[in-house]
Amino acid sequence: MALVPVSGQTAEQIFAAQKYTQEKIASNMFSALNKCHEKKMLPTTKLPGVTIQKLWSYAFENNTPFMGRYHESRRETNLVVGPWEYAADRGSGYRVVSLTTLVEVPRSGTPTPLNEAHRFAYIVTPEKKLLLVLHISSNTPEVPAGGTFRTEAILEFTADTAESDCSVTIFGNCKKMSLAFAAIQYIATPRAIREMTAAYKAMIEMLSKELCNGQITVIPASNEGDSTAAEAGGTVADSAADGSGGSQQEMAFQGFLLLLALLVTLVLLLSLSSLRSLARYSRVIAEGPAHRGPASNGSFPSSVGEDESLMYAAQESQLQSLRTRWLDQRTTITNLERSLSHYWWYNAFLTIAMVSLFAKVFFFS
Repeated sequence: MALVPVSGQTAEQIFAAQKYTQEKIASNMFSALNKCHEKKMLPTTKLPGVTIQKLWSYAFENNTPFMGRYHESRRETNLVVGPWEYAADRGSGYRVVSLTTLVEVPRSGTPTPLNEAHRFAYIVTPEKKLLLVLHISSNTPEVPAGGTFRTEAILEFTADTAESDCSVTIFGNCKKMSLAFAAIQYIATPRAIREMTAAYKAMIEMLSKELCNGQITVIPASNEGDSTAAEAGGTVADSAADGSGGSQQEMAFQGFLLLLALLVTLVLLLSLSSLRSLARYSRVIAEGPAHRGPASNGSFPSSVGEDESLMYAAQESQLQSLRTRWLDQRTTITNLERSLSHYWWYNAFLTIAMVSLFAKVFFFS
């Protein structure tokens, strides 16, 4: 069934207006498109002889054999592809897909359920070109910490006209579903991007083999440190590495923040140890006057008995011991107090570091 491009709206606007009636799909499963564009997995790759409609009918329409062959090639089983819920204008829609895939956690080749939510928007861009955006959000709930995030892929198919050859660009992202993901995102995100890159590389290679006779024109992205040109007939392997360089600086920065957090934690533990020692000595000083002792002239009351005299003597001995310890530790306490008086710059540094870390992890990750 033919798709109809929508004019006057962006893909983001169409997605924002979508209403989901199925229980297995919701708007919070998807990130904003601009966030998904931060990590390019496969650069723009031209599919010669393939229009957007031909590609849709062959690979993504309801009941296409291609989906079964693709997942079978990846040794994925129990595939259930739900029907598309098309909008009235045939320019957008959504569906759910479930299957059993193989993951590397907790051990290599572990089968686990994979749930996918698909949505698409087909629009006419302001430049009067055609753009088909396919947004896929996946989740592996039985993988350790799998419920804390979702992996996302954006497949963008562009063409000058309905009869023109189309090109595909694929982006990846990890959507944080809970704050617990912050503890594993530095490990989970690179692994997820790497696995998705391999999966969609295999998909484009299969489409090239079946629709383009194995001929693919690769156009590497020029803004991510990639090569400047590629000849027609190149392989997707040439372009698969292009998207990996763009996130290296970001991952290095995130690793630096993690190292900084560990350093700050260690320094705080050492500081707390010193503060505990200071608090202990302060408590000893504060408790000293509470002990009852002999009269101010150093003599015991005449009315006390032998037992009370022994108790007073023991208390006096304890007070003398505490005074001796206080004199011995007075220099140490003075140094600690002097150090604490200069801690304002240290507190300022910790505050700036922790605010930067939390802002990066919870708002810009």
